[in-house]
Amino acid sequence: MSMKTLLAVAFAFVLLFGGWFFVTYNGLVSAEEGVDAQWYQVENQYQRRADLIPNLVETVKGIAAHEEQTFTELAKYRIQWNAATTQEEKIEAAKGLDTARLKLQVIVENYPQLKSNENFLALQAQLEGTENRIAVERMRYNEKVRDYNTQLKRMPSSIIANMYGFRSKLYFEAEKGAEQVPGVKFGTPTTPIATTPQTKTSSSASVELYGEKTDVELGEDIILKLSAVNLITKPVMTVQIILIPPSGMSVTSSDFVTAGAGQYTTTYKLESGGARDIEVRIKTSQMGDFNVKGRIVYYFGDDKLTAEDHTLELPIKVRAKKPIG
Repeated sequence: MSMKTLLAVAFAFVLLFGGWFFVTYNGLVSAEEGVDAQWYQVENQYQRRADLIPNLVETVKGIAAHEEQTFTELAKYRIQWNAATTQEEKIEAAKGLDTARLKLQVIVENYPQLKSNENFLALQAQLEGTENRIAVERMRYNEKVRDYNTQLKRMPSSIIANMYGFRSKLYFEAEKGAEQVPGVKFGTPTTPIATTPQTKTSSSASVELYGEKTDVELGEDIILKLSAVNLITKPVMTVQIILIPPSGMSVTSSDFVTAGAGQYTTTYKLESGGARDIEVRIKTSQMGDFNVKGRIVYYFGDDKLTAEDHTLELPIKVRAKKPIG
């Protein structure tokens, strides 16, 4: 074999090895960044809950002041959360908050008069919406961790991982029972509009419609978020959503199609443990206080006879445009 041939073979080998090296290294970097980015989403939702809890506790204290142990636990874990500097410390504090939050829910069930307190109802609705988002973001974080950790263990990427100090990430394994978040929640919007929240529960799924932008000027789009999670290891979950915007307004989101009589609908499927968020945009055409109405129907596998059918209603507000200048 001539020297030229040997050099050509060596050059080709270097190119192939270099290409494999950079693709593998960059893949590990991207996967690690994906885990970190998703962790920030989990952290944001837990921070939102930590910020809501003190107000909720003060409201509950007015009626159930002697339940001091639970209030103390909530305060302790909230302080621990805010003081945590590492991801491991945040996870431990979050687990503590999960457990204490469940204890607070038990107190609420024991004091029916809380359910007629408007301040409590508003706070509880916000907290329930946050619980649903925590469940979704935590599941997505664990999926990112699984994909990243799998890359670390696979050959030959494990060689580069060991060379450059890539380390496996922690799964967020919640305390036993902490996954029992409220089931089907039709929450209040993030923009403060007075409403009585409607809540229904299910151990199999979590479906929530909440407002992201519900107080707008005429001509702006109303923006809602629809979130669904298949919480259990059952067959595929089929979800159908039917929305009825105010008369004259239309749902412009590509996920929805018209279904007659001013209705818009979409249907999709979720695997076990799967989740999906849909942005719902409503084009405004008139001013006033309105309600978006509709239904959510879901069932597992092909068993339509056991389908759950829930109505929903979410208030929106359309204001006159502010004059320019």
